[in-house]
Order: sequence, then structure tokens, then C-alpha cells
Amino acid sequence: MTSAPCRLQRGLKRRLRGPGTELLKARVLLGGPCESGKTILAYFLTQASDITEYNPTQGVRILEFENPRVTSKQRRRGCEFELWDCGGDPEFESYWPALMKDSHGVVIVFNASILSHLKEIEMWYSCFVQQQFLQNTPCLLIAHHTPGSRSDKENPALAPPLNKLKLVHSNLEDYPEEIRMEFIQYLRSIINLVSESRDPEEISTSQMNIFTSILLIRKFNLRVDK
Repeated sequence: MTSAPCRLQRGLKRRLRGPGTELLKARVLLGGPCESGKTILAYFLTQASDITEYNPTQGVRILEFENPRVTSKQRRRGCEFELWDCGGDPEFESYWPALMKDSHGVVIVFNASILSHLKEIEMWYSCFVQQQFLQNTPCLLIAHHTPGSRSDKENPALAPPLNKLKLVHSNLEDYPEEIRMEFIQYLRSIINLVSESRDPEEISTSQMNIFTSILLIRKFNLRVDK
């Protein structure tokens, strides 16, 4: 398969780790129809830069970032995120399965002023979630309001299963902090799942290391000073 056109951009990255502390890593996909506001929203949420002009994403744009307000519950470990801003043009549809591999979350964005987007996001959910068997992956719907558009926060009528997903509104002009806080909560849900999946692996590795040490001690009759 031909690889998708890719652009890497680094957003806000602060070193959250202490000595010997490894950051968790998580990948979040940002998808949705063309002209939904994905890229402007992605740059805002990752604090990469401010953009105001519409510039269609070609393939995928990857933004790396960390957020000091997002840590796992168990060990207060930080996380390094990758936000994959996926191009909304159907010509890139053949690349989507490769983009979804090893993802930990899916965010679907649509323009609240474009009625046809309500139908298009059904296709996005089918391709990005249902067909990839990612129903248990945290999924968030964002109704994006562009500057000058109606800032109506009334939830649109969504077909199932979209109507069962969490829906939040994004208005960067009037209420920028609302979507920022919603996104932070979403990232926290992801990092907790990543942390829970990592803990059994780390415990198993630790137990294996102890077992190996015991075998070495017995094999070579090593003396352990107490």
C-alpha cells in the first residue's frame, strides 16, 4: 500500500517526566468531512500555532504534544500524544485503514452549519470505528462552529449509533476554554486506558525479571548480602 502524504508538526511539548520515568504514548485520530474545521481545531488544542485560513489537509498531518494537566490516575504518569489530523477528501480513503492502526482514540469533527455533514459523519464513524472494530475505543463528536456562524448549542438529530456518543460544541471565537477543557477530559480517559493496559505488561515483565534473577542465583550459587 502506498503511504499517505504526511506532515509532522510539534505542538506544546513540556518534559513531564522525572528521573527514570517513562512517558506513556497515545495516538488520537481526528477525522471528519472537508471544511469541518479539523485543522484549526487541532492547532488550537495542541497549541502548535494559530491558523485562520482554510487549508485542506493532504493525507495526514501529525501533531505531537504533551499536556501537563493530563496524567494517569494510577501513577500520575504523563503522556506524549500524537494527534493525527486526517484529510477529509474521499481521495485519501484508501489510506485510512493504515492510519487507524494502533490508534487509542477517535475524534470526529463536523461543521454545525453544514447540514450534509450530519450524513457524512455516519460514513466516518463506520470507516474509522465500526469497520476497524474500535467500538471500545474512546470516541468523541465535536460540532464545530465557525466564526460568524450561529452559535446554537442545541444538539442536532443524529442517527444511531452516533446519538449514543458524547457530543460537545466547539466555538473558538466565543468559548475557547470550553472545548479545551472537554478535550483535556477526553485525553484523560485515553491515558487511563493506556495506563491500565500497560500495568499488567509491566507487572509481568517485573515478575519475569525476578524469576530470571532467582534462576541465576541458584545456577551460579551467588550469595546475596542482606
